[in-house]
Amino acid sequence: MIQHRIRLVGPGTKGVRISAAVLKDLLVFLVQGSQEALRLRMEGRSRAPGKPASWIEKAADFDLTGFESGSTQVVVEARSLRECAPEVFGQSHFFPELDPGRSGIDVLQESLRDALEAREDSELFDDGLISTFEDLDSVTSHGIERIELDGDRPLGVDHAALGRLGRLRKAIPPDQRVIVAGKLDLLKHSERIFMLDLEDGTSLRGVISSPDINLKNLGKLWGSQVRVAGTAKFRPSGRVLRVEAEEVVPADGNVALWSRTPNPVFAPLDDRKLRVPQGLKSGISAIFGQWPGDESEEEFSEALRKIS
Repeated sequence: MIQHRIRLVGPGTKGVRISAAVLKDLLVFLVQGSQEALRLRMEGRSRAPGKPASWIEKAADFDLTGFESGSTQVVVEARSLRECAPEVFGQSHFFPELDPGRSGIDVLQESLRDALEAREDSELFDDGLISTFEDLDSVTSHGIERIELDGDRPLGVDHAALGRLGRLRKAIPPDQRVIVAGKLDLLKHSERIFMLDLEDGTSLRGVISSPDINLKNLGKLWGSQVRVAGTAKFRPSGRVLRVEAEEVVPADGNVALWSRTPNPVFAPLDDRKLRVPQGLKSGISAIFGQWPGDESEEEFSEALRKIS
């Protein structure tokens, strides 16, 4: 078992006592966040219709073992990924970037760190996970100023950090319908996840999102040129995070037009760029005293009356 300590700091803490509302919100975050972080790594997206795989639910579970004295520290123990899913992690070619000796909470913490550090090109979070991270605000609303997670690289979360997460989520370009073509490669996990090698030298991660796609036929296309139609999900940097495929068919003819990485057509609007400071010669100040005519006030008023 892997032990984790979550320390709560702030006027809402009560030493070894803890509010039921705070504990509920914290535990819900740990379970849901772990499930979504694991699902993103293994299934390509943090949220999807239907329940996650049973082993993911097991890996996101843990035992609450108590509270440590001296401060409000919640102590939990979780099994490693290998213990929860030996049938998955006994096969070394499956997602080697996930250490099977780590727990689901460790995976959650890695994703949370990348988001808090605003790593705009990270593959460890998406818009769904960011929203779950923002739910930690329900814990801080109870007089908790800071949440500290232990580990090899301890991590702290406070209200200011949660505010930055909101800006990171808003930086993600909107979803976009795309068509891409390339060589189908690296089918994983019942062929729901694939990689598409494009002619421009890049690779795109794809997720089968449509039940109409025959997975057996998809396997027959491995190593062949295919055309994929679906929805592109972007990272805050503007690079594609994944393509949720609704159609995968053999590519016929010249596919060079489609064999390039999609770019977001509509970038998020940064309202800070709309705020232009006004000086003595800009904004309203630039208008005063600039009326070129020599009409009287009566003539000017009459002109306004006629055009109104």
